[in-house]
Amino acid sequence: MRIGIFYDNLLTIGGAEKHVLQLADALCAEIITSGHTDDVRKWISPKTKINNLGNLIFRVNKPLGILFETPFRFLINKNRFNYDVNIFIGFSSIFASSKNKKNIYYNLIPHRLFYDKDSIKLKKFNLLQIIILKLYVITFKKWSENLIANNFDKIITQSKTAQVKIKSTYRKSAIIIPPPIDIKKYIFKTFGDFYLTVGRLYPEKRLELLVDAFKKLPNKKLIIVGSGPLKQKLINRIGLADNIQLLSNLSEKKLQQLYSNCLATIYMPKDEDFGLVPLEGMAAGKACIAANEGGCKETVIDGKTGFLINATEKDIIKAIKKLDLKEAKKMKNNCLRWVKKFDTKECIKQWKKELNIFKTV
Repeated sequence: MRIGIFYDNLLTIGGAEKHVLQLADALCAEIITSGHTDDVRKWISPKTKINNLGNLIFRVNKPLGILFETPFRFLINKNRFNYDVNIFIGFSSIFASSKNKKNIYYNLIPHRLFYDKDSIKLKKFNLLQIIILKLYVITFKKWSENLIANNFDKIITQSKTAQVKIKSTYRKSAIIIPPPIDIKKYIFKTFGDFYLTVGRLYPEKRLELLVDAFKKLPNKKLIIVGSGPLKQKLINRIGLADNIQLLSNLSEKKLQQLYSNCLATIYMPKDEDFGLVPLEGMAAGKACIAANEGGCKETVIDGKTGFLINATEKDIIKAIKKLDLKEAKKMKNNCLRWVKKFDTKECIKQWKKELNIFKTV
């Protein structure tokens, strides 16, 4: 069975991108995307074929270019590929879908602009850009709803949190298959003297909140791993604080070493749809301090594999003091047991079960 995975773009490496690459590798699928960078290329398996539709032409404003240009790039290439089953991930990729084909929409989360009214404020666009974005929502939300209603045999998503949002946004039901974690790649080495957070440097990740909390705890160390538009702002925010370090463009191996050697992970995103960071840490035997909202409530068991807290500076400081070496050691075995249910083998079994249904149709 030839499988094509259509994904918006591979311009940076985050949880969603890791997910796409792992899925393609496990299912022996080709990836069709509107561009990928050298930083992402080193994460791609040698056996995974990438069909690049070309990088963005509209570079005057990259965020708006991604929103407007990428859907049309997929649209004009919709008849270029012919697979037995098509898996569409992201928002723009669905514009390459056609009727009368075996299509699965793996909707990790509905487009944030479609359900989160605060997302425009979070991005801090200027007035003209906000007007353009509102017109975008009016036009593309209806268009995408029609595509989803008419072109897809089934919708799969990654969490209960995402399932609820899909139901309210598109009025469609979705099957849950969580993202795969290749737990054999993660090992426990030691409980180090630093906390670790990983993710794109975007406002909704609340990294500035973590920086502010750790600046008030000079004896506690934080390592932030990620890249994105907030990088310079975070560097300025960190200032002279020598207990906070920001690292970018790490290889998979170096990131795994950080998981192996940290004391615990800490993860405070706004209403995250799933979040791989807590589970990647648990695969290395490390507990997680996580925001008590969204997908974090599905990956962290409060008091057993970490702590679920309100995303406030006061509560973060309190949790950091609570999750010390003694508490981290106590939670280690719970973490290693819990993460097994998210192992790649278990998730791929579920995917193959869904794909096998197409063989009988």
